[in-house]
Amino acid sequence: MEDKNKIMERLLEYISGEQEGAAREETRRWIEADEQRKALFEKVRREETRLRWGARAALLRGTYAGLRARLRRRVFMRWGSVAAAAIAIALTALLSRVSSPVEEAPVEEVNLIFPGKPRAVLHLASGVAIAVSDTVQAILDPGIAEIKVKTGGMLSYADAPGEKPGAMHRVTIPRGGEFFVELTDGTRAWLNADTELRYPVTFGVDREVFLRGEAYFEVASGGGRFAVHAGEMEVVALGTAFNVRARGEEVVAALVEGIVEVTAGGESARLAPEQAAAYRAGGRLEVRDAETAPLVAWKDHSFIFNGQSLEEIMATLSLWYDVDVVYENEEVKRTRLTGDLMRYEDIRKLLHLFEQTSGLVKFEIDGRTITIK
Repeated sequence: MEDKNKIMERLLEYISGEQEGAAREETRRWIEADEQRKALFEKVRREETRLRWGARAALLRGTYAGLRARLRRRVFMRWGSVAAAAIAIALTALLSRVSSPVEEAPVEEVNLIFPGKPRAVLHLASGVAIAVSDTVQAILDPGIAEIKVKTGGMLSYADAPGEKPGAMHRVTIPRGGEFFVELTDGTRAWLNADTELRYPVTFGVDREVFLRGEAYFEVASGGGRFAVHAGEMEVVALGTAFNVRARGEEVVAALVEGIVEVTAGGESARLAPEQAAAYRAGGRLEVRDAETAPLVAWKDHSFIFNGQSLEEIMATLSLWYDVDVVYENEEVKRTRLTGDLMRYEDIRKLLHLFEQTSGLVKFEIDGRTITIK
């Protein structure tokens, strides 16, 4: 049986945001691999959220730098001994029942909007389309590749190269979905909702993939140039981590670490970490310094909004929660708001926060439609 103290420490590190990158991904899979751990995690997270909201409004009136600094520390301890003690008591009570069935408290079923989950469609070279989720399965594309789908929504390829070089696969993610793909060269790609990634099963000297939607890439070193084609933009990287969003007419590339070269509209620019490049069809390639944490937060299972327009915020949320948004008037779209939310939580928590902190907007939910006044 797992040590309760170790379980508690690991959950706290995950929820507070201390874990990053591969460690965070490993913990997420560890939670998803066991139904009791998943149930316990949800209870711990709800308790953490309840205690956190008392201090949230004051925090959000400050700067984003202050918010980020708080998120990067052990937030539980920094709310004072009373909050820390309350969490410790709650966790102790929850952990004492880890080996017994967990009973969920009654939840009001009116106007529930559930977050997205791992789901995708894998299109093989033959044209066959296979729906995949977080259920373990093996997929064979004869003479081309053997693909494994793992717990947590991860798709990976066997090491052995296929017999047909140049064969292409395509993964499409619907609204309300996400998936993780490990390509044959070792490059890892996190695919956001409403996204399509097309790629060769076996890479040649140059590695090229084609993106519509949004993806975060950690490029494996040791191969040739790695290029992401997104709309009219090409992002070339070698052993680096970056995010590319290609929705509508605008493409935005944000660099987290390493170096990338971006080309669009006949212009080129080299990005350094914490910079982003944006291009809109027919316009100029624009490079700016950018706080990349909010841009890539979705990959680490959260949303961070820092003074963004309500229109931008709801466009992001609508894809993940698969909802339609209706505005009572155009002016309300320009309202700027700040807030954060764990990606798997009830959307109503964030909407309630926006109502309380802004005093300018009101949200009404009817089925899968959110009307904003």
